[in-house]
Amino acid sequence: MIANQIRQIAENENISVFGISAASKMADELPGHRPTDLLPGAQSMICFGIPVPHNIYDMPIYELETTWRSQNLFYRRLDTLSIRFASILEESGAGAIPIYGCMPLGINKMGVVVGYLNQIRMGEVTGIGTIGKNGLLIHSRYGSRLMLGGLLTTAILPEMRYPEIVEPGCPPNCQICADACPVNAIMADKKQVDIMCCLRYTARTPAMSMIKFAILRAFNPQVAARFMSLRTFDEHTFHICSKCVALCPYGNAKSR
Repeated sequence: MIANQIRQIAENENISVFGISAASKMADELPGHRPTDLLPGAQSMICFGIPVPHNIYDMPIYELETTWRSQNLFYRRLDTLSIRFASILEESGAGAIPIYGCMPLGINKMGVVVGYLNQIRMGEVTGIGTIGKNGLLIHSRYGSRLMLGGLLTTAILPEMRYPEIVEPGCPPNCQICADACPVNAIMADKKQVDIMCCLRYTARTPAMSMIKFAILRAFNPQVAARFMSLRTFDEHTFHICSKCVALCPYGNAKSR
């Protein structure tokens, strides 16, 4: 009943994709970034998403500024729903925590800037998409444009997803994202991105001292992550590149 209630709210909020799956499917994530590390006793996870309109990426002028603002607004909407759903589950007697879409961030044991829980992996596990060669969640209708929200709960919820899809994944010979990346951060064969390489190029964070961040990261990653989250929160970070999203033909109606 509680799962159907949450799903109905998501539908009423025009959430485009929604899925529920077992939290144990992400038990192999790095220590500190597994569901039970964040919520002891976690049994289920919910992931949902909405796409940035495709034409925003095609704007002849102000494309970067409009993309940046659209993403900020969508993150607020998704994060608000994440905490709303967590509150509903808590009221029902279960434990629950939101998994926010952008901030705050952490630094894993390999020194890489990451979310507390990998939302892209959540999206794949819950069945609302598959991971593409650009390292992003791809969907046959929305391509790489989905922005995600999510939560963990101790409640045992039934597996569900809408819409029901079977994703074929990236075409074998497609390398558009990797070829377009200005810093060669995309490892298409591994479906991975060198996150630090990408961030160093694309992220503009005038409110954050990169020198201070580098020093903190070397000596105290947890403090460095907190410093980064405070200084780059929401609209404080401007990204100058989204080619791996904008040029991806997967799910692009123009390419069908």
